[in-house]
Amino acid sequence: MEEKEFNLRGVAVDVATYEWEEDDIVNKTPVVINKISKRSGGFTVYMKAPTEQLEWYFSKGLTNILVMEGKKAPYIRIEHEDGTYWVDLPYNNEILEFLKEFKEDELTNL
Repeated sequence: MEEKEFNLRGVAVDVATYEWEEDDIVNKTPVVINKISKRSGGFTVYMKAPTEQLEWYFSKGLTNILVMEGKKAPYIRIEHEDGTYWVDLPYNNEILEFLKEFKEDELTNL
């Protein structure tokens, strides 16, 4: 298992249903991404939220890693394929390089 430590602020979001509306957002929490570890077939994002430690699991082929255009600057979205949870974090080449094997060909949503 390969892992890399980070200290990046982001936002973790999970929603109630696959076909969600803005009011279906269950949790939108500021987080600090501490570490990302790769495992066979996927990776885990370790985050510290204000009240708890979070570990979110992502699988190869079921994860979208997108570069999104923000109001001030681009950012990275690591999203479960069904859109029920995702993490937004500042654009960071180190993370994109570390997770390159999990990215699909089309990764930019600018």
